[in-house]
Amino acid sequence: MGMEQVKIDAKGRLVIPERIRKELGVRKDSRLAVRTKHRSIIITKKVEPEEFIKTMEGFLKKNSPVQPSDPLKLKEIWAGH
Repeated sequence: MGMEQVKIDAKGRLVIPERIRKELGVRKDSRLAVRTKHRSIIITKKVEPEEFIKTMEGFLKKNSPVQPSDPLKLKEIWAGH
C-alpha cells in the first residue's frame, strides 16, 4: 500500500487513517508504541505480554536448543521495561 499523509492538529494529535486502523485492529483506547529512528516517527501496535505469550505458545519443539522460559518470568521482565 502507498504512504498516506496526515496532519498534526493544534494539540499535537494525528488521525490514523481508517484503512490502517482496520488493517492493524487499532480501535479507541488501543495502546500504541511511538519511537523515532533516523528522523522518522515510528508508530507500532503495542503487544501486551499476555498476547505475546499466547502467540508464541508451541514454537519450541521437542529437543530444541532453545531453553524454555517461564511465561510469568517473561511477563515480569517485559513489565520492567
